Order: sequence, then C-alpha cells, then structure tokens
Amino acid sequence: MRTSFEGALTSRFRQRGIMNLLLVLMIGLAMTVTSIGVVHVVRSSQEGQLSLHSMTPAQQSAWTGAELVRRYLVAASASTIANLSGPLAVSGLSGLTVNIVSVSSATSGSTVVYRVVANIASSAATSTSAASTATLQVVYNVIPNPSGGTPGGSGSAAPSVNISTINIYKNLDMTGGITVLGGNNANLNVQGNVTLDNASITGVNSINATGNVSIGSGIHVNQVYSNGNVTVTGSASVNQISALGNVEVDGGANPFVITANGTVTFDGGSATSVTAIGDVNVNAGGVVIGSITTEGNVNWTGSGGSATTIKANGTVTYAGSNTGSTSITSQGDVNLTGAGAQNVTTSGNVTMGGFASVAALQAQGNLTLNSWSGVTGTIGGTLNKSSSYMPANIQVTPGYTVSVPTIALSPLQQVTVSQPAIDAYALQSSANYVFTMVNGAVQVTVSNVAGIQAGTYYLGSYPFANGRGYQDFLCTQLITGTLNSNGVGQCGTPATPSQTLCQGQSTENDCLSYSNGAWTISGLSFARGVLWFQGDLNLSNGYYLDTAIATGNITTSGSFRIDSPNYAGYAEMCTNSTPSGMTLAPVQVADFSSIYPAEFCNLSNQSLIANPIGNVALLAGGYVNGVFSGGNITVGASSVINGSVLAGNDLNTGGSTTINGYITSAAENTSDTSPVTLSGATLLNFSQLPSTYSPGIVPCMQNCAATSQNGSANNNSTIQWTRYL
Repeated sequence: MRTSFEGALTSRFRQRGIMNLLLVLMIGLAMTVTSIGVVHVVRSSQEGQLSLHSMTPAQQSAWTGAELVRRYLVAASASTIANLSGPLAVSGLSGLTVNIVSVSSATSGSTVVYRVVANIASSAATSTSAASTATLQVVYNVIPNPSGGTPGGSGSAAPSVNISTINIYKNLDMTGGITVLGGNNANLNVQGNVTLDNASITGVNSINATGNVSIGSGIHVNQVYSNGNVTVTGSASVNQISALGNVEVDGGANPFVITANGTVTFDGGSATSVTAIGDVNVNAGGVVIGSITTEGNVNWTGSGGSATTIKANGTVTYAGSNTGSTSITSQGDVNLTGAGAQNVTTSGNVTMGGFASVAALQAQGNLTLNSWSGVTGTIGGTLNKSSSYMPANIQVTPGYTVSVPTIALSPLQQVTVSQPAIDAYALQSSANYVFTMVNGAVQVTVSNVAGIQAGTYYLGSYPFANGRGYQDFLCTQLITGTLNSNGVGQCGTPATPSQTLCQGQSTENDCLSYSNGAWTISGLSFARGVLWFQGDLNLSNGYYLDTAIATGNITTSGSFRIDSPNYAGYAEMCTNSTPSGMTLAPVQVADFSSIYPAEFCNLSNQSLIANPIGNVALLAGGYVNGVFSGGNITVGASSVINGSVLAGNDLNTGGSTTINGYITSAAENTSDTSPVTLSGATLLNFSQLPSTYSPGIVPCMQNCAATSQNGSANNNSTIQWTRYL
C-alpha cells in the first residue's frame, strides 16, 4: 500500500510526462509549418522560373506563326488579300491564333501595295500554373504578282511586258557604297550567283537567285531565296533564308528564319528557327537557336549556346545549355555532352556526359550515364552507369515503346527568273528620231513628232548669222564638198535654218558627233522624245528628257542626267517646260518651242499618254541575223538616270551615280561571263517615283504575247516591322 507521499510523487511524474509530450508536439507543429512555408516558397520560385522560360516557346511559336502568315500571303490572290479580316485559320500549331487587324492598299505608279496588319498570339504551358502567352503584331507589305502583260494604254506603240526591280541574268557583285531606297520595291532577281561584301550596302529587301548567295560586311537583307547555297558572314543579317542547297552562318551573323533542302551549319551567329531536310551542325560556341526541325541529324558540338526545341529523324548530339524548357525529340540516338535538356523523347539510345541532366526522359533503348547531374524517366533497354553512385531515377521497362512522329518536310521549289529579250532593232520603228550613218553622212529619220514633217533628213549646219550659230539642224540637202569627218555638212536646202535637234553649250557649239561607229552627245539638251542610234552611244554632260536607245553599247560620263518621257511628265515633254536643273538660254528654249513627241501628248486633256517605251531611260544591244551584239551599259561619274535601264548584256555602275528606276542586265551575249558590278557610290532609288512612271512596264521586243517577265508566280510578301503587344 502506497503512502500519500508516494502518491503525490507519482502524480507529479505523470504531469511532467504530459508536458514533455505537449512540448514535442508543439515543436513538431512548428517544424511542419516552417517546412510547408519553405516548400511554398520553393514551388513559387520554380513556377515563376517555369513561367519565365515558357515565354520563350510562346514567343518562338508566335514568330513561327508570323512566317506562316507571310507564306500564306505569298500565295494568296489579290482579291483574297484585299478582303482579309478577322480570324485566319491556322493548322498544325496548337495554341496559335491569327487575327487580321486591317488591310489597306496604296498605289505607286502602276504597282499596288497591300499593307496587312496581323496579331499573332501563342500560348505555352497551358492548364498549368506556369501558363503564359505572347502576342506579336506584324505588319506585312504585299505586292501581288501581275498575271500577264499590261497594255501600254492609249497611244502604245507596242505590247508591253513586266519586269521586277533589279533583274540580273548573270552573276552579280555589289561592292562599294550601295544605297537602295524603296523598301519592299528593292528586290534583286538574279540568274546566277550573288556576292554582297566588302561594301556598305543598305536597303536591299529581297534577293531571288538561281545560284549561290554570299552576304557579309554587316549588310542586312530582309529575305534571301536561293536555288544554291547561302553564306552569311561577319555581322551580316538576313531575316529569312530559303535555300535549295546548304546554309552556312559564320561570325556574328544573325539570320532570322532558315529553311533549307540541304545542310545548315553554324560557325557563329544565331537563328530563331531552322528547318532543314539535311543535317544541322552547330560547331561554334554561344550559338542560340529557338527551334530546329530536320529530317537529318543534329550535330551540336559548340558549347555555351542553347536551343529551345530540337526535332530530328536522325541522331542528336547536343552540347548546349538547358534553357529550362529545352526539349529534344529524335528517332535516333541522343548524346548529351553539355547541360542536357528538360525533356528527351527518343526511339533510340541515350548517352549523358559532362554535367548533363534530364528532368523527363522517355527512351526506347539504353541509357548510358556518365553524369552526376541526375536523370528521371523511363527506358526500354538497360541502364549503364559509370559509377553506381550517380543519381538516376529511372524505371526500366523491358519492351517499352516510344513513338516519335516522322518529320516529313516539303522541299523548297526552285525560283525561276524568266529572261526578257532586249533588242534595240525591234524598237526602231517606235523612235521619234533614228540616227544612222549613210555614205559618210548623218541621216535622221523623223516620225510622230508634232512640228516636223515625217521623213528622212541630213544633219547639217548654217553659217553664223543674226548674232548666233546654227548647229545640228535638219536639212533635206547638203552643199557638195562641205561634209566633215563627223558626217555633218552645210545645209543647202532649206536655204534658211528651220529646225535644230540639239542644244550645245552655246549656239555656236554642236552637241552631236560621230566617230568610228560611236555617237557622242555632249551639250545642254536634245530634242525630246525617243532617240535611236545605230552603233555605240556616249552620253556626256547635259540634261536630257528622252529615251536613249543604241544597238551597241552606252556609256555615261560627266555631269549627265536623263529623264525618261514618262518620268519627266506632261509639261516637260509636251509644252517645252524647262525643269529645275536644266539651264537653257531663251534662244535655245525657243528652238524647241514648236515640237513635241505626239505619241506621248494628249493636248486636249493636258495629260501624258501611257506608253511603255516612255518608262525606259537607257536601252542597249540588239540582234542582227540572230546574233546579239553590244548591250553593255556603263553608268559613271556624276550620272543621274531617271527611268528604267535595260542592258541587253551587262550593266556596271561606278563613281557617284544615281538610278531612279528599275534595272535589267539580260546577259544576251553568252560569250561574256564577267559578272555585273554595281560599285562606287551608287544610289538605286525606287521610292517617290512620279505617278506617270510605271517602272515595271517596258516594251515587248520578242515573242510579244502578253506575258509577265516578273520571274515568279508568287506575290512579294515581306515583314516590315513587328512589336509585342
């Protein structure tokens, strides 16, 4: 029997045990609350990081959508483009929506340009706490491809054909200080190779080439489409590259979207997306690529860069970083030698080395682990670790099958550049003044000129009288024995001066001469209209409102300017108006006051009659008995050419030259393989052209059915600017 003291002591010991138990419970509860708080903080941080990373694929998808819309606009009809509004259906990309905000149009000459504004929205990690979206607003400029030739309108002398901005039918080298103005109009169509390097070249919108394209020296081009290989070096940049061959990116070059039938190799630079039928090789470090899709292999050996998405039918070797959302899908083996990836899905084997880790692995084959960074997932083969202590949360399921969709890409189709025929002889009957040398005398055949009776005349002079000279006048008869070595004699009939064609530096100076098969014009100005010369033509000094055509070659020099009739406009061509920059004495103005080219002038409406030949400033070369000769145009010194330039063979620029119009080098002399060279301080300006000038329309010279020479059945669709909303 216990005493009262023993009972009290036992009671105190029991109370002390309950207090200890309560203390333990309270400490445990505090630790639980702290742990839950830590987990919540860590989870919030992880979700925030995941949300940050998920913006990358959301943005990548939006940019991919931008390219899809651009390609849709390339193929759409003009009526379809004009009526676009609201949602535009897009298939093949989940989470992507396209909404057409507005479509407007503007006319430059005969060219209609559509401005399409689209909002492209994409989402990533949907139905999770890390869901995010990216909305990209894109403005496109679209020029519909003309279907067939465009008539010249009232008064046309011949059917017309269409040309594009810059048409070169042999290799093209652009060096020096080349400036191209005109935005989406500044397009190069080249039948051959293109080299843009060692130069300051700005403003080129697109290059379509049947050969190889090489761009360097910090030059920027919006779009390149090549039937061959494309090389981008230095700090050059191209928004969109499409190549039937291979693409090589070197240095700090920064292309935007690359599509290739061949192999794409990075020895530097970066890209938003790469789509290739061939392999994709990343040899340099620091390369960043948004997405890679290839029917071949990915050989990424450069370190320090990263990819967000890699999809391949072949094997994948990846030494890049894990962005936190890097995903690799492959039908072949995957070899991770860098930081690994977030997700790897493959029908083959996986090898992990370096510090590679994989958060979610699905592999049908074996896993060889040489990394201490960890991996989680399921494999169908064997797990091989170089150290048994390496962390691997891997479930081995024999017979495990991983189905990876086969990538089937549509090959890019060849760009074709239809070669127009340039033949000066086909335009002889359309000229207002035809100059030939007959029996040592200059003969001029005049037609369709108001104020001069149509017919054939001699070019002659009269003695000084009435305080002035009389040079380069039209005669029906020359005085025997007065003919000089230039083919000009003294006029006998009419007895008094009637009409001159040329204005020299003064009335005592002539401005047209002939020697050894070449004509030279050097003075102040000339009779306005279409001038046709049999032989070579040298244009030096002066301001001319004409179309100058030569069966041989054309060279410009000195302070020379020519405005084609359609560029000059009604007042200059039809009312003898003197444009700014032309300096003529009153007597010289009066010499031309009564004549004008009738086929260009509608006096009753006071308007210029549309005529395709009036869009041409210079045209050279022609066929005799099926053999082409001449055709070289060399624009030099301080020349300004306002109008289209059509060289039957070769076009070269140098000095400080400006061409405000479309240019064509047709390479019809097949024995001449030298490239077209655009160099010096050359300005090609396709902006702010007069409304009367339609640079893409030129006279047809062979096989004159109404056919387009634009070089492609597609529209010209370019991205002008973008912003995130």
